[in-house]
Amino acid sequence: MKQTFKLISVSLIIGLCACVQKKQETPVQAEIPAILQNHPDKVLFTKVSDGTAEWISLFNGKDLTGWNTYIEKYGINNDAENEFLVEDQVLHFNGEPMGYLYTGDSFKNYYLKVVFRWGEKKYPPRLDYPRDSGILYHFPDNVANKLWPTSIECQVQENDCGDYWLVGGTTADSPNKGVQEGTQGRFIRTANYENPNPEWNTIEIICLDDKSEHYVNGHLVNQAHNLSVSEGRILLQLEGAEIYYQSVELLPLK
Repeated sequence: MKQTFKLISVSLIIGLCACVQKKQETPVQAEIPAILQNHPDKVLFTKVSDGTAEWISLFNGKDLTGWNTYIEKYGINNDAENEFLVEDQVLHFNGEPMGYLYTGDSFKNYYLKVVFRWGEKKYPPRLDYPRDSGILYHFPDNVANKLWPTSIECQVQENDCGDYWLVGGTTADSPNKGVQEGTQGRFIRTANYENPNPEWNTIEIICLDDKSEHYVNGHLVNQAHNLSVSEGRILLQLEGAEIYYQSVELLPLK
């Protein structure tokens, strides 16, 4: 009788462990953002359509795991002046000198959501200009770090959030107004939807093959196609202005 009881108990425990293991391995369907649910290209977002899309938190709220630093005068992963800090689960860019954080991994075909707000401090060369930063994406693995590396930029600048900058020789086409500034092309966003400082702002970027779109606080403000780069690492700029990044989240689309 005791032996039978032991066998039953062991069987129950094994069964329970198997159920728990199975539950842990079951993918949790991501909550789909409104701009994806209502997007005209939704049928192309295969991971969204089949329920396998899962969020990737690029910033864990604790430290810079998954990121590298580049500062022009110090190089890679040498933040000698503590410009990139994590405070109260928020990324704090002090603002000086020039550089960026960039992901160790490369990404293609995704929805990216970044929440930021401006700080107060400004440094040369931004003292007499709007506060400036930027989200650069499609920075290829085989391209060296520099200011600024080959990539597509979603402008994060006071009153200009959502502009495109074609950085490091990249090219693209857009239905929006384009201008050439020095060696870089720029597409002007359609309207200003940025919240006043110090309120938080949400930037959303959709990248699908050779196309991308920029959203500011839920509004589509820019789009481009025929991007000359369609895959790569993601950068957050440090450009002479204090800025806080609350979250950086990515949802693979296909």
